[in-house]
Amino acid sequence: MNDARKAKIKKYSGQYIIGIVRWLFILGICFVILYPLFTKISASFMSVTDLYDATVKYFPKSPSLSNYNTAMIRLGFPNVFFSSFGLAFTTSLLQTATATLVGYGLARYKFKGRGIVFGIVILNLVLLPDLLFTPRYVMFSDLQDGFLAMFGLNTWWPMILFAVTCTGLKCSLYIFMMRQFFRGMPKELEEAAYVDGAGALKTFVVIMLPSAVAMMVTCFLFSFVWQWLDMSYTTIFAKDLPFFSTRVGFLTATAGGGITSNVDLTVSLIKNAGMILIMLPLLALYLFTQKFFVESIARSGLVG
Repeated sequence: MNDARKAKIKKYSGQYIIGIVRWLFILGICFVILYPLFTKISASFMSVTDLYDATVKYFPKSPSLSNYNTAMIRLGFPNVFFSSFGLAFTTSLLQTATATLVGYGLARYKFKGRGIVFGIVILNLVLLPDLLFTPRYVMFSDLQDGFLAMFGLNTWWPMILFAVTCTGLKCSLYIFMMRQFFRGMPKELEEAAYVDGAGALKTFVVIMLPSAVAMMVTCFLFSFVWQWLDMSYTTIFAKDLPFFSTRVGFLTATAGGGITSNVDLTVSLIKNAGMILIMLPLLALYLFTQKFFVESIARSGLVG
């Protein structure tokens, strides 16, 4: 065997080994991520008898939808679903719009204090949201009399106002993402529009926005998921309204209306079914929008 053939065999052997290691690494990550989800899905179809059966590991002997029926009753479907969807969709839409405007301004316009404003955005990104809960709660708790009561606690308005003013849940992240995206767009696009007589607003709406659809969809997805699963803002500012975050505690309610221990096997099965019901809309949403998500991350510079 000549030296050239040995070198070729050595080269391809190294590539195969690297490929095998890469696939083993990816499979390991997938296992770590998907195994807990698989066990919850499996347990949600089990009965207490299956849990006591030593021969049942992952697949129930007698699959049943009774856990899902109980979970839907305790969560308050479909009223809670439409209420949670309405709030998440509204706030996500508003946060995406405001983050796009702010991100575009920080990326394309030079003005005094731009660095300070962006620094505040980054500071808010790393700042714990818990530090802002008390002053915000006090502010909205004072709105209890007259016309202003409609903007107070136990309404949608606190979350909506946070979204409109670009101070909502994780809004600093969306500003950063949009800024990174617009910074990567060529300035010649705007210059050509200005030469053709377009103003700043028309250039933004006609030229820049269509190119930013993928990133806007990604910001909307992030915002929707965080609002859908939020256990902070809704439980503080709208604790009496029917949202998943305010109703999830009812999954552990006993038949008498009390709260039982999580160790109870029946309750654990109902909780698994309830968690799957809450996650299903998010999985469906991602399946329909994954194309925009992957495209925006590839073009945003976040992974570079």
